[in-house]
Amino acid sequence: MYFAELICFFMPCVTATVFVAGIGCRIRRWNRGGVAKIPLFPTPATPYGKWKRILVEILTCRELSRGNRSLWIGTWFFHLFLFLVLLGHTRVVTDFPLLWRALGLTNGRADQIGAAIGGAAGLILLATAIYILMRRFTMLRVREISGFEDFASIVLILAVVISGDLMRFSSHLDLARSREFFSGLYGLRPTAIPRDPWFLLHFFFAQVLIMCIPFSKLLHIPGVFYSKSALSEG
Repeated sequence: MYFAELICFFMPCVTATVFVAGIGCRIRRWNRGGVAKIPLFPTPATPYGKWKRILVEILTCRELSRGNRSLWIGTWFFHLFLFLVLLGHTRVVTDFPLLWRALGLTNGRADQIGAAIGGAAGLILLATAIYILMRRFTMLRVREISGFEDFASIVLILAVVISGDLMRFSSHLDLARSREFFSGLYGLRPTAIPRDPWFLLHFFFAQVLIMCIPFSKLLHIPGVFYSKSALSEG
């Protein structure tokens, strides 16, 4: 299956190269960008206060909540469950036997709990992503300020989420085989490819999304650190 080899062996090399190079270019652009030294009031007086404000903004999306409460709720839940899903994906590439032993869980029980939490998080993530997309279509003001990139980004995220949910609910991914595959991929030692078609589709869309991140608004969280910290120095 040449399609599988292309997605699992050749494409990851391209994805990693594009992502690292793109992030490097983006950071270089941020560092070169001039910032107006206009203090914001109340301006944090200490580094602790500055970083506290940055973290509060990231964790609560505070500025968005002041503008549109319904959008803020949907966006906040989207980011929360996106974080949970990404956190759960660590078990696809590795496992934590010492942690499970400390919690008194067997590997099988940890798999059951992870499947339940991951399944619920995936469905809620899907619902919030659809909500954000529908707002862009149905609300005139939001539609007017939305460009192609905004629609393309959320559609690509939906493709990743839907293929991931289908993989979870319509087939059974062998975690041991997936860990073996990713371990070989990281060590540049090709191993057997998981032949689940939903896995291949999910992996394909995920890599396309990763390559797009450095060149799109999807990289907004690191940008907050640059903008907020710079403005706070005023």
